[in-house]
Formats: sequence, C-alpha cells, structure tokens
Amino acid sequence: MTTNKSTISQTNELLNELNKRIGVMISLLLRIVQQEKSSISLKDQVRILDNLNLRPRDIAAILGRTSSHINKELAGIRKRKTIRIVTNKP
Repeated sequence: MTTNKSTISQTNELLNELNKRIGVMISLLLRIVQQEKSSISLKDQVRILDNLNLRPRDIAAILGRTSSHINKELAGIRKRKTIRIVTNKP
C-alpha cells in the first residue's frame, strides 16, 4: 500500500489545525474559570486569541463576529499597548 505525499501533507495540516484550535479552547476555558462568575470580555477574548497567533479571520470565526469587527478590536488593543509602552505605564 503506497501513501501519496500530498495526502500525508494534508493530514499533517489538518492535525496541526486541530491542535491549534484545541489549544485555543483550553486557553479560553482556563481564563473563564479563573475569572469565576464574571464573564470574559470580547476584547479579552480577542487579545487571548491574537496572542495565540491566530489570524483575524480565524478569530472572527471562533467568536462569531465579522473580520472587520475583530480588526477594529485588534487595532484598539495594539494602540493601547503602544501608548502604554511609550508612556511607561503598567
């Protein structure tokens, strides 16, 4: 039985994508549990997913929002991060 290299490559890509998404779900669940009864904000969810190196369109798909909405959230997050760095505020 011979296995086509493209089939192996596709299988590896699928496994990598599944691993990535499982990591995201675990991370989100842990953050929610840590915050006890209060829910995690959309901005915090976007920040977590962005820190996991997901693309904005993937973040949008996970959170059920549009890509443009996620890009707007990311712009605000990055702007605030830059202001903190420049002003040396925690």
